[in-house]
Amino acid sequence: MEHDHDGPSGYRHLGHLGTQGEDLAAVVEPVVRQALAAGAWVVTACPEPVATGLSGCWDAGDDVRSLTTPQLDGRPAAGVAEMASLIDHHLPDDGRRLLLVTAVETPTGGWLERMQIEALFNHVLSDRPVDHLCLLGPDAESLRAGDGLGPEDVARATHPFLLTGGGVVANPDYREPGGLLTELQRAVVPDPLEVTEPVLSLIDLDDMRVMRRSVHRALADSDLDQDTVEDFVLAIDEIVANAAEHGVPPVDVRLWSGMGRLLCSITDRGACFDDPLAGYGPAHGDMAVGGMGLWLARRSVDSLVAAPAEESGGGCTVRLVVNA
Repeated sequence: MEHDHDGPSGYRHLGHLGTQGEDLAAVVEPVVRQALAAGAWVVTACPEPVATGLSGCWDAGDDVRSLTTPQLDGRPAAGVAEMASLIDHHLPDDGRRLLLVTAVETPTGGWLERMQIEALFNHVLSDRPVDHLCLLGPDAESLRAGDGLGPEDVARATHPFLLTGGGVVANPDYREPGGLLTELQRAVVPDPLEVTEPVLSLIDLDDMRVMRRSVHRALADSDLDQDTVEDFVLAIDEIVANAAEHGVPPVDVRLWSGMGRLLCSITDRGACFDDPLAGYGPAHGDMAVGGMGLWLARRSVDSLVAAPAEESGGGCTVRLVVNA
């Protein structure tokens, strides 16, 4: 893995799928020492057992920082923002690259959620001068989620490079983030809740204040805490405003509750925005200017998926989900 001025200039995502009984330090040490020799900074952010096992990969006095594991479980937008913040805080300010080593244990949100987060790293972090080595442990294989995915699926779909016992190799199974996320998100559309009776249905909405009051009343008996309710209403408000401004009326809002989650669908008759990568970074960072609605909405819910409203491809339905 080269780190000189003729090497990669942006984010380089490497995955390593461990095996039972593997000497992980023997696999990782050459990568760490090569990075140090090239003048890169090295940061590890791994659970304690992994961090202890890797401590022999460098010498005392080497420019290596060991951090606690970043909290990436939960909403994908929040996990991506957490990783971006960690990287930005530790990037050298003199143009040198950063080697970041993280370890992925069994994610509480399942491997489907983690696959989305890892795919988003390739998009959101693309301009950072970072070599990011993700260590995926073999013990997680026995805890495959109901989605049928495991660490090997995540490693192969979301890492352009793989670290093997023989070094770094190109990954022929890597998927570009846009195409992968589209496939993953469309697989859950329509939501099974949509065959049940909605707890709220606002057809041809023309008053945002009525919508907000109606949603608050519908959520009054939910198990959500007040902060989560406010976040959910904010996300609905932002997507409805976007549909009213950029879509084609009428705009319909429906809300369902059940199966351990809340679902809100917002439908208009305009062309659908189907870029699954949109809204994972603020458009410009100035909240007073506007144009931040999709970014705010993604950070306020557990899932946001846009898809054509009709089989013919017409219309647009945005589905917002909050896990109760």
